[in-house]
Formats: sequence, C-alpha cells, structure tokens
Amino acid sequence: MTVFDRFQPPGTEPPYVAECEWCRGEIRAGDEVKRIDDAGGYVHNGFGYDCATRYAEERIYDASGVIDEHRNVN
Repeated sequence: MTVFDRFQPPGTEPPYVAECEWCRGEIRAGDEVKRIDDAGGYVHNGFGYDCATRYAEERIYDASGVIDEHRNVN
C-alpha cells in the first residue's frame, strides 16, 4: 500500500503502473500485489486491502456451505 508523506513535495509519488482487477483502484510502483495467472492482471495484496482474497473467492468458488451425500452444497 502506498504511504503518503505530507512533507513530501507534490508530484513525487510513485508512478501508476496498473489497475486493480478487483477494486479498479490504482496500483503504483512499490505496492504489494498478486499477479493473476490466467488474465495477466494484478490485484492489491498489501495491508489494508482484501482485493486478492475477494477476487479469488469470486473467481474460484461457486458454492459455500455443507455438502450432502449427493455432493450438493447447501
């Protein structure tokens, strides 16, 4: 996560390098990210962000609950 210093001169923030595939926020040089292997995009992975977890949960899992003997998840 980018940390801003109020004493830092304007225009010295790290360059924008990508857009987060989950929140659509800016990813700047120095941010902690995870690269998505099938899409080639990036998601935030640092302190204060849950983009990587939320992106994975939506893209990977299609059901959550208790499984029965017929392999149905309720």
